[in-house]
Amino acid sequence: MKNAKFSVKLEYNEDKKFGENGLDKVEFMISTNIGEDLKPLAKIASGGEMSRIMLAIKNVLADVDKVSTMVFDEIDTGISGTAANSVSEKLKMISRKHQVLCVTHLANIAAKGDYNYYISKEVKENRTKTSIKKLTEEETIREIARIASGDINDIALEHAKTLRKIA
Repeated sequence: MKNAKFSVKLEYNEDKKFGENGLDKVEFMISTNIGEDLKPLAKIASGGEMSRIMLAIKNVLADVDKVSTMVFDEIDTGISGTAANSVSEKLKMISRKHQVLCVTHLANIAAKGDYNYYISKEVKENRTKTSIKKLTEEETIREIARIASGDINDIALEHAKTLRKIA
């Protein structure tokens, strides 16, 4: 989000009555494109943008935040290439002081994980069962190859190995 502008709008509650969200109204404002006015984040950001903005905020607060575990579910939605590399670097930085759980479908983000798990779902007797399996390094490389190319072949495996090496 190279050209994004961000601000926090604070409105003091004149009648001094606490509501369900506290005394004051706090609203995150954002402009994601040059020439656009700041608008409420909640109204204009997609789920993926919201996750990446939260990642940026958490990255800034990582040194003082008391939260020990952060979960990012599909933070990679709608990104690739340079943006995905940037997100993976920020996640890695946060993981130095916090436990980070990240559900991803991008190879360059998965490659940076210290531990990788495969999450699968299957339906048995009209019930959905979710399973989680910790991957070995070899399984991690095969999974990175699969999500990078849709197929596990020699080229995809070499790419996955390279991604792990540079991670």
